[in-house]
Amino acid sequence: MSAPITDTEHFLELAQNYLHQNHFDEAIKICVEILKTEPQNQYAFYYMGLANFKSGKLQMAIQQVQTAIDLDAKRPEFLCDLGEIFEALGAKKEAESYYRKALVIDRINAKALIKLGSILVDRDQFKSGIMALEKACELEPKNITSVMLLADAKYKIGQIIDALELYLLATSIGPLQESARNKLAAIHMTLEDWEKALTEFKKTLILAPHHNGPYSNIGFVYMNYGDFVSARRFFKLSITIRSDVGNAFCGLAELSFLENNLSASLEYSKTAIELEPNNYHFQSRRALQLLAKGNITEGWIMRDARLMLDDRIDHRQRPPRWDGSSLEGKSLLITAEEGIGDELFFAGCFNDIIAECDRCFIECDPRLVELYKRSFPTATIGATERTGSRFKPTQSYNWVPKTPPVDFSIEAGSLFQFVRSDWKKFSGKKPYLVPDKKLQASWKEYIKKIGLGLKIGFCWRSKYHDGFRKYHYAELEDWIKVLSTPNCNFIPLQYGEGWEKELYQLPNTIRSKITIIESVDMSNDFESICAVASSLDLIICPSSTVSWIGGGLGVPTWVAHLQPNWTRLGTNEFPSFPAMQSFPKNIFEPWSECFDPIKTKLDNLAK
Repeated sequence: MSAPITDTEHFLELAQNYLHQNHFDEAIKICVEILKTEPQNQYAFYYMGLANFKSGKLQMAIQQVQTAIDLDAKRPEFLCDLGEIFEALGAKKEAESYYRKALVIDRINAKALIKLGSILVDRDQFKSGIMALEKACELEPKNITSVMLLADAKYKIGQIIDALELYLLATSIGPLQESARNKLAAIHMTLEDWEKALTEFKKTLILAPHHNGPYSNIGFVYMNYGDFVSARRFFKLSITIRSDVGNAFCGLAELSFLENNLSASLEYSKTAIELEPNNYHFQSRRALQLLAKGNITEGWIMRDARLMLDDRIDHRQRPPRWDGSSLEGKSLLITAEEGIGDELFFAGCFNDIIAECDRCFIECDPRLVELYKRSFPTATIGATERTGSRFKPTQSYNWVPKTPPVDFSIEAGSLFQFVRSDWKKFSGKKPYLVPDKKLQASWKEYIKKIGLGLKIGFCWRSKYHDGFRKYHYAELEDWIKVLSTPNCNFIPLQYGEGWEKELYQLPNTIRSKITIIESVDMSNDFESICAVASSLDLIICPSSTVSWIGGGLGVPTWVAHLQPNWTRLGTNEFPSFPAMQSFPKNIFEPWSECFDPIKTKLDNLAK
């Protein structure tokens, strides 16, 4: 191209076409020739900068696009693309500045809105980031990039249903877009809609059969169906495609754990973490495996990985986190875990920590406040102020005094690494929950009138017992032999909904031995629940909230559960809960493995 260029517009269009065709060298040559004739042509510098950007020559690209901007500072596309180049360099602050400058000129520049929104969301500035992405979606409703980014942002802040609708929109815009299908499937899995998740993952597999991700995800779905054979096959197919990704190894670790093969489980989870050292989900799952094996020191520490998960509790403006240093003369806030069963379990170490600090503040579910005030009288008890959703809960601490400020805070579930770090610290533990004495006396009189023989509390399932949870809980028909035991009267401590109907389906001879206490809300009235439970001779239940109530009160509690059970900490008992006894079974064994020995023991006790 030795002759001078006379038709600049034509050659600029040609350079642009070369850019779109990824013929970067040709585009640069044309721009160089244009500049020989028109050395101040901003578009020649701009296209040349884009060609160098796409060729990976970022510093040169910055210089050339900046020159274009110096020549014409009113072009939002120049500013936006310079921001993109800076972002590719990892200079997000500079990138944000140029995206904002582009939006000053053109407030409805969709690309600048998308880029700015993405940066803000990555920085956890969700409100501003989402506003930018929503505006971009309004401007370009069919832009799958902005829809996906907005869906991702909504997912991160726990707005799962909004995210689901956006992922559905993305799959309608780009039905062959593998990443959209995969994320839609993943959100169905989060919502535990396994059938829809499996359908979408299989579609993803058709679109991207060479990707390992869909195979391991299908493995997790089959595992939740209880189809371990298919699950293992898909995890191994995933590893065959790519052996340097941890997800399938994490799946095999979960399978081995559920099969009570802890050694294999730990080997697989070790591999998963070696491949992805910063994956907190892998770490949080391995923590439970370590605890189940009895490795309490490493297990308690690694369990803190749960605090980095997407659905972790967001503790707003709480005091600095305690690191285990001396609490002499210091004050400590113990924050609540999510789930009332967890709260009751970890409360077993509160007295240890209360004795170490000057002032102790304990956050708990509002249903536990009065029980905790009585059980831990020297501590200040406050009800959890929780907002958000189960996907992104938020807890605030307006009830904690500001003057003087509390020195430290720690999650209840993280205390054990400091106060139960070795086996010596488990000995000599006593019941720690104290029922209301007046209520207890009243219920003792009531229960005494039920009839002769043992008074036994029982529950057979958790509040949620669908999906994979069903493997943790026996059906009522599995209880019939136990409920038929002579000289025994049974009082349901069952919580949730619909359980009364289940009892009425039992044979009349069994129902006559069961007394339902209709005046107590077994899901919410923990004052009465504890008063009733403390008046009983025995509690029989699965590993659930009721088991920790019984254990915390010191009532003999027999627990029918799957093994391994990490709360046994590698023993055949429940450390710190001397009143609790373990009756385990493997996952696919019949519940008679638990109930036959329970029946034998109960027969002897009831004689």
